[in-house]
Amino acid sequence: MILVYQMAKVASRSWVEAVKPTAAQNSETTHHVHFAMPHNRERMRAALAAPGGRQTIANTLMPKSMQRKSLEVSEDIEIARRDGKTIRVVTGMRDPVARSISWLFFMADFYGHVSRPLNPRAPMTSDYVIGALQSIWQSIYERGEPKETFEWYAWFLTGAFRTWFDDELNMSLGIDVRATPFPAGIGAQRLTNPGVDVLVYRVEDMTPSAPAYGALLATAESFLQTPLPALPSVNTSATRRTRELYETVRQEMYLPPHLLDAIYSEPIVRHFYSADEIAAFKSRWSGR
Repeated sequence: MILVYQMAKVASRSWVEAVKPTAAQNSETTHHVHFAMPHNRERMRAALAAPGGRQTIANTLMPKSMQRKSLEVSEDIEIARRDGKTIRVVTGMRDPVARSISWLFFMADFYGHVSRPLNPRAPMTSDYVIGALQSIWQSIYERGEPKETFEWYAWFLTGAFRTWFDDELNMSLGIDVRATPFPAGIGAQRLTNPGVDVLVYRVEDMTPSAPAYGALLATAESFLQTPLPALPSVNTSATRRTRELYETVRQEMYLPPHLLDAIYSEPIVRHFYSADEIAAFKSRWSGR
C-alpha cells in the first residue's frame, strides 16, 4: 500500500505520478489523501454542512471528495495493519506563505466563492487576492475560526502546516518527523516504524535547479525501488487560467512583520528549514 499522504498543495499530484510505476510493478494500492484522522474529517464535514448564508462554497464536489477519501484511507490503513502489510508513505513540507498562495488559487479555481470575486468566472485582481491572503493569515493568528465555509476551508487548510505532521502522520501511523533532524542539503529523508516506511521531502528541492534535487531523486529512487529520471510536474498553476495572476501575486505578496515572525517561528518550519532559509522566506514576503 502506497499513500501520498500530506497537507494540500505540496506537489502531491507529482508524487502520485512518480509512484505509479512502483505501484503497478508490485500490484500495490495507491491512495492520495490530505487527511485520514476522524476528528479532522468531522471538522470538515461540520463546516461543509453550515446552513444558509454561512455556506459560501459554490462547488462542494471537491471538499466532499476530500472527506470521502479520508474515510476510505482510514479504513484501508486499518486493513493493511491488520494484515501485516507495509504502508509506504510520501509526505512533504513547503514554505507556508508560498503554499497559502497556491491553496487560495486552487480554491478559487475549483471551489469558487458564491459572492466574492474568488471563483472561475470572477475578474480577480492581484490586490484583491493579496488582501484575501492577508485576511486568511490574520484569521489564523489573530481573529480565529471563520464561520463561512469557503473562508473556513481557506483558514483550516492554510493553517494546517502548523499541526499536520503531529495531528495526522504521527497520530495515524506513529511517525514523528521532528524526532529526527531533517538532513541539510539532501532534500529528503526516510523514516520508519514497524510496518511503515516514509519518504519525507521539501517542495523547494523538487525544482531541477535546486542544489538538493539530485539527492532527492536518489532518495526517492531508493524508496520506490524504481528508476526515477525526473520528478513529474503535475497540477501546477501554469496549466490553469489564473497562471498570470498567480505569478503576479507571488511577486507582489507581502505580510506584516508580526505575522511573518509568527509563521516562521513555528517549530515545524524550523525543523525543515535552516535559519538562512527562513530569513530568505521572511525577506521575500516582507514586501521589501
